Amino acid sequence: MGQYANIKRKNIYKLMNWLSKKDSKIVISQRGKHQYAIEYPYWSQPYIIPWKHNEVNKYIVKDLMEQLVNSDICTKEEFDQYIR
Repeated sequence: MGQYANIKRKNIYKLMNWLSKKDSKIVISQRGKHQYAIEYPYWSQPYIIPWKHNEVNKYIVKDLMEQLVNSDICTKEEFDQYIR
């Protein structure tokens, strides 16, 4: 777990843009004032990312990475490339 730290919002935004272009089934939408949702038809619920502060918590980043890799949307290396 020690690999991920809190990530700046701009890097998460860059990752979300890349994901929406990579797979047409992924939908990025804004939910409320301070959160975004990554929706994929094969997930039971959308993945919510809080957007209120300038950084996203490292545990949220790690969970998002695991969910994307387990769904074969991207590899860990691709994820790291857009996060860093």
